[in-house]
Amino acid sequence: MGKTDNNQNSVVIAAGAYLERLRIRRYSEQSLMVYGKAIEDMRLHIAKPDVRMITHQDLEGYRAGLLERGFMVSSVVVYFQAIKLFFKYLEEQQLIFENPALGFSSMRVPDLLQPVPTEEEMRILLDQPNTKTLAGIRDRAILETIYSTGARRQETVDMKVEGLNLDEATLRIMGKGSRERVVPLGPVAVEWVRRYLSEVRPVLAGEESGDALWLAKGGKPLNSAALQVTMWRYRKAPGITTPIGLHTIRRACATHMLRRGASPVTIQMLLGHATMEHLGQYLRLSIRDIQQAHETSRVGQ
Repeated sequence: MGKTDNNQNSVVIAAGAYLERLRIRRYSEQSLMVYGKAIEDMRLHIAKPDVRMITHQDLEGYRAGLLERGFMVSSVVVYFQAIKLFFKYLEEQQLIFENPALGFSSMRVPDLLQPVPTEEEMRILLDQPNTKTLAGIRDRAILETIYSTGARRQETVDMKVEGLNLDEATLRIMGKGSRERVVPLGPVAVEWVRRYLSEVRPVLAGEESGDALWLAKGGKPLNSAALQVTMWRYRKAPGITTPIGLHTIRRACATHMLRRGASPVTIQMLLGHATMEHLGQYLRLSIRDIQQAHETSRVGQ
């Protein structure tokens, strides 16, 4: 057993080294935030400063405590997966004698359909930014781009000017695992992005802008947190009853395309999913639509 220095076995220091390793491997800032939050929450609630002191029983109690604290099962699954990967790293680095996270059975996430905004709700949302202002033009261009491409939040933040080809109406996106894909932009998205590039970005651009497509005031690239806050201001407009976040727009893109006849393979390629497995929710939503239409159109009702 190497590396027995107590300092190296501190939960805080070990977590920092682990997150830095993930950063080097180009994990998204969103993933790093979730992993860091999960490990820190575990550290605070188990309250053992040395990673070698944490036991299987400690982790059992911690997982049960998450549910008692009101965490949804889906959140517990995400947190515990992050913690299991952390302890796997500690084992590989020989920082622990025995991996306490081994042997946990998987918790089943309830198979609930997430709400998706209607096309009318999306039209209302897209109309919210005040396009008489620079920020409004930018925000409209961002919303149209996400709805057109189904891009994730981090993918949106990472978009580059050189990845655009407005003449061919395409956009290159860097997805999870550094997988690159080229996606089509709808004509409305092209129109707003073109306007943003001609009227807004040149005004905002500065020394720190680089090739980032979306810029904040002052010329810095728009970051993930700022994008989230910016978009939240539009989601409570009159006529919108479905809770809408950035990922909801991604779901809306996929679901609305399926309802209009797009093939699941097309949606898979657009969203950047490695397999068809992740499309299950969108497909179930479309099947539910068909069932509802069938029920309301039956002869003799």
